[in-house]
Amino acid sequence: MEFVETHGHLDDDAFASDLPQVIAAARSAGVRRFINIGYEQESWVRSVALADRYPAVSYALGMHPNSADRWTNDTATELERLLATNEAVAIGETGLDYYRDWVDRSSQRAAFRDQLELGSQFSLPVVIHMRGDVETEMMQTLSEFPGVRVVFHSFDGSPVLRDFALDRGDFFGVGGLMTRAGSSELRETLRSVPLTSMVLETDSPYLTPKGVKERRNTSANLPIIAAALADLLGFEIERVAEQTTANARSVFRLHSDAAVGGLR
Repeated sequence: MEFVETHGHLDDDAFASDLPQVIAAARSAGVRRFINIGYEQESWVRSVALADRYPAVSYALGMHPNSADRWTNDTATELERLLATNEAVAIGETGLDYYRDWVDRSSQRAAFRDQLELGSQFSLPVVIHMRGDVETEMMQTLSEFPGVRVVFHSFDGSPVLRDFALDRGDFFGVGGLMTRAGSSELRETLRSVPLTSMVLETDSPYLTPKGVKERRNTSANLPIIAAALADLLGFEIERVAEQTTANARSVFRLHSDAAVGGLR
């Protein structure tokens, strides 16, 4: 079986001492491609460097809503330059986070809209982060960008948002959150999502799946998530692996596989 990790943070300090081993372990588990999420300026630099060093690592570049107070004309120009001159496969993660409210909502909205505009400009999918009471506003905003496909990172929305996303042709990121005991409502919502609309993710080093003792999540746990999804939907895990991998290759326009363990 082969898998694509569509949302990880390999540039996180949690992997500073053993990243080659982490990637090798994921390869042994069947992970063939990784998408690293560059969520603010410093992470943009690290993400591009990772892709240069590890051929199987691609990246998304964007401004996280909890960093949206750093979204200025200069950072917007810098992101546009990077998108024009590098090989990002998506924009993000961006979106709205009213759960923490670390950044004022007007700044989050402005940064989010600007990045959706960039998605339209560069014909790239946009990776969405959303927490708190944001569903209505999220749907209103996305309705203004019908041509921009989005991937709902670690989807945890209502059936209303699920149906809205399906009507738009968007994708659902399924990760460790879905496996947890307290996520029964989420599992019921996901039952009605076609497998053709799902991609797998770990959000490593965060959102460790149920049953994994190590607190640091890694991409090697992707088959655990795939197995839980297969059980939920009543499919064989091989079908889940094959379809979610095809979905990821399509939405992120991934090129042919490269040797995961090799360094450039």
